Amino acid sequence: MTRAATSLLESRGMPMEIAGLKVERVTPRVPERRRALLFVHGMWGGSWMWDNWLGFFAGRGYACYALNLRGHHGSKPVRDIGRVPFHDYLADARGVAAAIGSPILVGHSMGGLLVQKLAEVADPPAVVLLTPAAPRGIFPLCTLELLRLSLKHAHEMLLSRAIRPSFEEAEALLFGRTPPADRRAAFERLVPESGRMTFDIAVKGVPVNAGRARSPMLVVAGREDRITPAKMQRKIARKYGAELRVYEEHAHMVMQEPGWEAIAGDVAAWLDKEAR
Repeated sequence: MTRAATSLLESRGMPMEIAGLKVERVTPRVPERRRALLFVHGMWGGSWMWDNWLGFFAGRGYACYALNLRGHHGSKPVRDIGRVPFHDYLADARGVAAAIGSPILVGHSMGGLLVQKLAEVADPPAVVLLTPAAPRGIFPLCTLELLRLSLKHAHEMLLSRAIRPSFEEAEALLFGRTPPADRRAAFERLVPESGRMTFDIAVKGVPVNAGRARSPMLVVAGREDRITPAKMQRKIARKYGAELRVYEEHAHMVMQEPGWEAIAGDVAAWLDKEAR
């Protein structure tokens, strides 16, 4: 067990409810900083994806919160996950952020796009985007693997049905740098995702007014990412005038892959310097 995981077990309490959602909270073990951190997961995910980072940043004085979007891991049950629009997830993240009180925002993949929208409407003290999904104006289906997946699941998107990737699809797109021995366990924790929300992102596009997103922003990319590749991340960083860092020997799940500690350390140092 890693030091971060051990620290997490020591400081984590029972999941709490904020704005009707199940939220993990980890209390800091050193003098608390003024701003908390709110972590927003991506498609098929949940708060569990942030276990390493929750312990890491709590050890640096941050109160850390990781939400579970509605319909994910027992959080705010929905009648049909396939029909949930992007806007509802945005309302979830915005409600939790408001309840916490202007936290620093950290989003991964689809959660990174949610955080981009929150940067537009809520002016957080800082924003960190980990391999984020692209807003309207940046073509999202820019790898052959992602285009094939979208075509295969087009009927779920068009008919607003639940989407869950096969193990082979998850290996190709999500777990490229996850140790092979850990991939099956990670796959079993994925949950069905909204076809309507996927359509909103991949086909309609989610508009973000970069002129209103004035928070300091850091974009993190993995050189081997096949779902939100580094060339896409460059365009996202350019849109907002954000700092971009591309990590070799990393793919999409940068907060879980071997070597995640170095990325978390770089993010912590950036926050020390840039967060308002």
